[in-house]
Amino acid sequence: MDSLPLLFRTLALALAIALPAAAPALAQQNDRVALVADRISIDSNTGALIAEGDVTIIRGDTVLQTDRLIYNETDGAVSVPGTLTIQQADGAVLHADYADLDGGLQSGIIAGARALIDNQLQIAATSAQQIDGRLTLLNRVVASSCTICEENPVPIWSIRAERVVRDADALQFHYENAVFELFGVPVLYLPYFRHPEPSVDRASGFLSPEIISSGNFGFAFKLPYFYVIDESRDATITPFLTSENGLLVEAEYRQRFERGALELSGVTTLDSDLSSDQRGYLSALGYYDLGNDVIARIDATALSDDAFLDEFNYSDTDLVTSELSLEKFEKSGFWTLSTIYFETLRTNQTQDTVPFILPAAEYRRSFDLGGTRAEVNADVLSFTREVGRDMSRVTVGAGLDRTIVTSPGLVLRGFADISGDLYSVRNDPIRGDVDEVRTRSTAGLEFRMPFVRRTPELTQIIEPILQLVHGAQSGNIGDIPNEDSVLVEFDETSLFSTNRFPGEDRFETDFYANLGLRYESITPSGRNITATAGRVFRSEPLDSFPTGSGLEGKKSDYVLAAGYDVTDRLSISASALADNDFSLTRTELEVDYADDDLSLATTYVFLEADTTTPVDRAELLVDVGYRIDDNWFGEIGFRRDLRNDDFISADAALSWGNECATFEFSVSRSFTTSNNVDPSTEFGLTLRLAGLGTQGDAAQRRLRSCGI
Repeated sequence: MDSLPLLFRTLALALAIALPAAAPALAQQNDRVALVADRISIDSNTGALIAEGDVTIIRGDTVLQTDRLIYNETDGAVSVPGTLTIQQADGAVLHADYADLDGGLQSGIIAGARALIDNQLQIAATSAQQIDGRLTLLNRVVASSCTICEENPVPIWSIRAERVVRDADALQFHYENAVFELFGVPVLYLPYFRHPEPSVDRASGFLSPEIISSGNFGFAFKLPYFYVIDESRDATITPFLTSENGLLVEAEYRQRFERGALELSGVTTLDSDLSSDQRGYLSALGYYDLGNDVIARIDATALSDDAFLDEFNYSDTDLVTSELSLEKFEKSGFWTLSTIYFETLRTNQTQDTVPFILPAAEYRRSFDLGGTRAEVNADVLSFTREVGRDMSRVTVGAGLDRTIVTSPGLVLRGFADISGDLYSVRNDPIRGDVDEVRTRSTAGLEFRMPFVRRTPELTQIIEPILQLVHGAQSGNIGDIPNEDSVLVEFDETSLFSTNRFPGEDRFETDFYANLGLRYESITPSGRNITATAGRVFRSEPLDSFPTGSGLEGKKSDYVLAAGYDVTDRLSISASALADNDFSLTRTELEVDYADDDLSLATTYVFLEADTTTPVDRAELLVDVGYRIDDNWFGEIGFRRDLRNDDFISADAALSWGNECATFEFSVSRSFTTSNNVDPSTEFGLTLRLAGLGTQGDAAQRRLRSCGI
């Protein structure tokens, strides 16, 4: 509704051009205004100035058009007796049947006002009144963001109100005696209602409601209220009313600081039975710059019980991690200091056996010694359990790394590192209390020889790689428990790693060779191919690797990986581990496709039985999205256990949207029991109305409506 007060200002400046008495005042404003009309005359009886014909007033990028304009010099009144239109650079358009303004040009009446705000919200009123350049009063109003035309004579939604007040400073609309209509049928009456203009990014008010049906908590209704505290703070309160679990309340508080940000969120149950246990969760996420590039972070969650998150569909995780940390990252290194608390939600694990980490500290610093990269490092880790083993570890180390490229193109790399560990183990059910010192060292050479062939249509690179490594360690390894190196991932990303254990408790020793071949083809059209194949050879088997990892024995499994960008929309990638007989022990295949209408992501995973998974596993994950037409969009996804021929989870959503509204229906199903929560199906329905303080793609949809 910025067009309404702008009408008064534009008319004032236009008349200042026509009237010599107003010229000095105009000269002080430095505004360029042009008045164009077929005829300009003075009424000999009244002395009024009359502009007629194709009357156009141009002020900057704003254009006012009408057929006739009358200025009364005696009282300064301005009258536009016919229809008028104002067009602005941002697309806002105002139409009116006529206007009568007072001498100050700040107050007056506009009849038959119709405006399009931010190319979304349409306002029509029988009359409008301007007060002090700030408030605009509109009487007998109909508002909607739906385009009304021959193809769509009845809007999907509209608001009819006895009166609407528009506050130009606050950018708010205030409705009195408002009736909401869907497809022309009244569905809701409110004596008072307000909403911000569509251009407002943050404004207090209700957000889109959501209707849910779940096997866990029955039918439910959510109506979030967003409250803007100031420019740096806001809060959202969401009543969550369920048919089987009563009322829950969701709350979120966000604040930005000059050097950080904080977000607090949580949910609590409101039960009429005060003897019932309170259920819910509370989480905090944020960071703060303490100065000198030192950042403090928090990511913490507290739960009332193991089943709450899954039961009310907030999360299906089985382990909640909370962490407080300090960190500093620089170009030549970093350090971190943190404490970590784990809360298990697993039915086969008790909380008193889960470790609490305090502290976990890491330091890295690198130096350039005339072409040789040197690094020093230090780590400290200590964790305790209420029941079971406690352990502390201190590690210090250093390393050297240098790469030389010879004239034939052979790349030679030499590397070496050494470290020492001090372990203190307490309450171990097998080892008892043990203190152990260990030293570790690694030295090796790497040889790479890339062969490149280039043509205008294709660039091909074949690169054989050989790493010769020797690792050694001292101390009684049997006295060092394995806490952080249980799960070992062996694939193309770790094929040329000098230590494939993810942590510090286990270490690769003796002589071993990492041998592989990499291939890459690059075309101007983007049809690129990458491939990797390789294997690890050892002088002696390493028992520390778990069975089924592909690394046990003198010869590892074969690593095979390939990727193909078929087009800029379709890509295929695959990776596998194969044993000596080329029987696949692990397979992963992924296909991704995306265009303007269709998106597809498919992943197939096969894992042969090992020490962590006693049976073979094969799963298929599929996510598909399809735009049916300009209005309809559908999504479907599922995760299926192919070995047991059963679904693990599935979900689907169907949405319809146009320039003024979006309806979304969703359904999801969990087929497994977890965290003491039985399998359940959830339905959801959401309605979003464009123009009531929301943006989205409504403005773009409007351009396509009614055949435009």
